[in-house]
Amino acid sequence: MNTILKKVALAAALATASLSAHAAEAEIAVWADVDPTLALLKADGTALDDSVKLAHNPATGKLVKWSERVRIYSNDIDKDVEVHLGHNPTLMLVGGGGTPVPLKVSLNSQVLTTTAVTFDASTIFDGALPGASIPMSLDIEQGNDVAIADSGRYEGIVRIAMVQATGTP
Repeated sequence: MNTILKKVALAAALATASLSAHAAEAEIAVWADVDPTLALLKADGTALDDSVKLAHNPATGKLVKWSERVRIYSNDIDKDVEVHLGHNPTLMLVGGGGTPVPLKVSLNSQVLTTTAVTFDASTIFDGALPGASIPMSLDIEQGNDVAIADSGRYEGIVRIAMVQATGTP
Protein backbone atom coordinates (compact mmCIF):
# COMPACT_ATOMS: atom_id res chain seq x y z
CA MET A 1 0.00 0.00 0.00
CA ASN A 2 2.87 2.33 0.85
CA THR A 3 4.32 1.75 -2.64
CA ILE A 4 1.00 2.70 -4.23
CA LEU A 5 0.85 5.96 -2.23
CA LYS A 6 4.40 6.81 -3.31
CA LYS A 7 3.50 6.17 -6.97
CA VAL A 8 0.32 8.30 -6.70
CA ALA A 9 2.28 11.12 -5.06
CA LEU A 10 4.95 10.94 -7.78
CA ALA A 11 2.29 10.96 -10.51
CA ALA A 12 0.58 13.98 -8.91
CA ALA A 13 3.89 15.83 -8.68
CA LEU A 14 4.68 15.10 -12.32
CA ALA A 15 1.20 16.20 -13.41
CA THR A 16 1.55 19.46 -11.47
CA ALA A 17 4.97 20.14 -12.99
CA SER A 18 3.60 19.37 -16.45
CA LEU A 19 0.68 21.78 -15.98
CA SER A 20 2.88 24.59 -14.70
CA ALA A 21 5.17 24.20 -17.71
CA HIS A 22 2.21 25.12 -19.94
CA ALA A 23 0.79 27.91 -17.79
CA ALA A 24 -0.15 31.19 -19.49
CA GLU A 25 1.66 34.36 -18.52
CA ALA A 26 0.78 38.00 -18.88
CA GLU A 27 3.30 40.80 -18.90
CA ILE A 28 2.14 44.34 -18.31
CA ALA A 29 4.46 47.29 -18.83
CA VAL A 30 3.70 49.89 -16.19
CA TRP A 31 4.97 53.45 -16.23
CA ALA A 32 4.18 56.80 -14.62
CA ASP A 33 5.19 60.39 -15.18
CA VAL A 34 5.42 61.89 -11.71
CA ASP A 35 5.19 65.57 -10.84
CA PRO A 36 4.67 66.01 -7.09
CA THR A 37 3.14 69.47 -7.62
CA LEU A 38 0.44 69.19 -10.31
CA ALA A 39 -1.59 66.76 -12.40
CA LEU A 40 -4.35 67.12 -14.98
CA LEU A 41 -6.74 64.20 -14.47
CA LYS A 42 -10.31 63.33 -15.31
CA ALA A 43 -12.81 64.87 -12.94
CA ASP A 44 -13.14 61.54 -11.09
CA GLY A 45 -9.37 61.45 -10.44
CA THR A 46 -8.48 58.83 -13.06
CA ALA A 47 -5.84 59.32 -15.73
CA LEU A 48 -6.64 61.04 -19.01
CA ASP A 49 -6.76 58.71 -21.98
CA ASP A 50 -3.49 58.35 -23.90
CA SER A 51 -5.31 58.78 -27.19
CA VAL A 52 -8.52 60.38 -28.40
CA LYS A 53 -10.36 59.74 -31.64
CA LEU A 54 -11.88 62.84 -33.18
CA ALA A 55 -14.92 61.99 -35.30
CA HIS A 56 -15.23 63.42 -38.80
CA ASN A 57 -18.62 64.67 -39.99
CA PRO A 58 -18.88 64.20 -43.79
CA ALA A 59 -21.84 66.61 -43.96
CA THR A 60 -19.68 69.51 -42.75
CA GLY A 61 -16.29 68.11 -43.77
CA LYS A 62 -14.95 69.01 -40.32
CA LEU A 63 -13.98 67.26 -37.11
CA VAL A 64 -16.40 67.01 -34.22
CA LYS A 65 -15.27 68.59 -30.94
CA TRP A 66 -14.10 66.20 -28.23
CA SER A 67 -14.68 67.10 -24.56
CA GLU A 68 -13.72 65.64 -21.19
CA ARG A 69 -14.42 66.91 -17.67
CA VAL A 70 -11.11 67.37 -15.86
CA ARG A 71 -9.64 68.79 -12.68
CA ILE A 72 -6.22 70.17 -11.85
CA TYR A 73 -4.85 68.38 -8.79
CA SER A 74 -2.27 70.28 -6.75
CA ASN A 75 -0.16 69.92 -3.64
CA ASP A 76 -0.59 73.68 -2.98
CA ILE A 77 -4.04 75.09 -3.71
CA ASP A 78 -2.91 78.61 -2.77
CA LYS A 79 -0.73 78.88 -5.89
CA ASP A 80 -2.05 79.97 -9.26
CA VAL A 81 -1.53 77.50 -12.11
CA GLU A 82 -0.01 78.45 -15.46
CA VAL A 83 -1.12 76.26 -18.35
CA HIS A 84 0.18 76.27 -21.92
CA LEU A 85 0.58 74.04 -24.95
CA GLY A 86 3.99 72.50 -25.61
CA HIS A 87 3.57 73.26 -29.33
CA ASN A 88 0.83 74.23 -31.78
CA PRO A 89 -1.05 70.94 -32.27
CA THR A 90 -1.73 69.84 -35.83
CA LEU A 91 -3.08 66.66 -37.35
CA MET A 92 -1.05 65.33 -40.29
CA LEU A 93 -2.14 62.75 -42.84
CA VAL A 94 -0.30 59.49 -42.13
CA GLY A 95 1.94 58.65 -45.05
CA GLY A 96 2.32 62.27 -46.08
CA GLY A 97 0.41 64.56 -48.37
CA GLY A 98 -2.86 66.17 -47.44
CA THR A 99 -3.35 69.51 -45.78
CA PRO A 100 -2.38 69.77 -42.10
CA VAL A 101 -5.37 70.29 -39.80
CA PRO A 102 -4.74 72.73 -36.94
CA LEU A 103 -6.32 71.94 -33.56
CA LYS A 104 -7.79 74.27 -30.96
CA VAL A 105 -7.45 73.26 -27.30
CA SER A 106 -9.45 74.90 -24.52
CA LEU A 107 -9.51 74.44 -20.76
CA ASN A 108 -12.50 75.85 -18.87
CA SER A 109 -13.44 77.80 -22.06
CA GLN A 110 -9.99 79.43 -22.10
CA VAL A 111 -8.16 78.81 -25.41
CA LEU A 112 -4.68 77.43 -24.74
CA THR A 113 -1.66 78.46 -26.81
CA THR A 114 2.10 78.15 -26.38
CA THR A 115 1.89 81.26 -24.16
CA ALA A 116 0.93 80.47 -20.56
CA VAL A 117 -2.57 81.24 -19.32
CA THR A 118 -2.88 81.78 -15.58
CA PHE A 119 -5.70 80.08 -13.72
CA ASP A 120 -6.24 81.95 -10.45
CA ALA A 121 -6.01 79.64 -7.43
CA SER A 122 -8.85 81.40 -5.60
CA THR A 123 -11.11 80.82 -8.61
CA ILE A 124 -10.35 77.20 -9.45
CA PHE A 125 -9.69 75.71 -5.99
CA ASP A 126 -12.97 75.99 -4.07
CA GLY A 127 -12.13 73.46 -1.33
CA ALA A 128 -14.97 71.11 -2.24
CA LEU A 129 -12.50 68.31 -3.01
CA PRO A 130 -9.15 68.56 -1.16
CA GLY A 131 -6.30 69.40 -3.55
CA ALA A 132 -8.60 69.40 -6.58
CA SER A 133 -9.86 72.23 -8.73
CA ILE A 134 -13.43 72.72 -9.80
CA PRO A 135 -14.46 70.44 -12.68
CA MET A 136 -13.47 72.04 -15.99
CA SER A 137 -14.07 71.14 -19.61
CA LEU A 138 -11.03 70.15 -21.66
CA ASP A 139 -11.96 70.56 -25.34
CA ILE A 140 -10.07 69.58 -28.48
CA GLU A 141 -11.48 70.60 -31.83
CA GLN A 142 -10.55 71.57 -35.35
CA GLY A 143 -8.79 74.93 -35.27
CA ASN A 144 -10.12 76.28 -38.55
CA ASP A 145 -13.33 76.28 -40.57
CA VAL A 146 -11.93 74.46 -43.59
CA ALA A 147 -13.44 71.16 -44.73
CA ILE A 148 -10.91 68.31 -44.78
CA ALA A 149 -10.56 67.23 -48.41
CA ASP A 150 -8.08 64.35 -48.26
CA SER A 151 -9.22 61.00 -46.89
CA GLY A 152 -7.08 58.87 -44.60
CA ARG A 153 -5.88 58.69 -41.04
CA TYR A 154 -4.67 61.94 -39.48
CA GLU A 155 -2.51 61.92 -36.35
CA GLY A 156 -0.96 64.46 -34.01
CA ILE A 157 -0.07 65.14 -30.41
CA VAL A 158 -1.59 67.64 -27.98
CA ARG A 159 0.90 68.48 -25.22
CA ILE A 160 -0.49 70.41 -22.24
CA ALA A 161 2.04 71.71 -19.70
CA MET A 162 1.29 73.12 -16.26
CA VAL A 163 3.36 74.77 -13.57
CA GLN A 164 2.60 76.45 -10.27
CA ALA A 165 2.98 80.19 -10.73
CA THR A 166 6.05 81.55 -8.96
CA GLY A 167 4.47 84.92 -8.16
CA THR A 168 1.82 83.44 -5.84
CA PRO A 169 2.32 82.67 -2.16
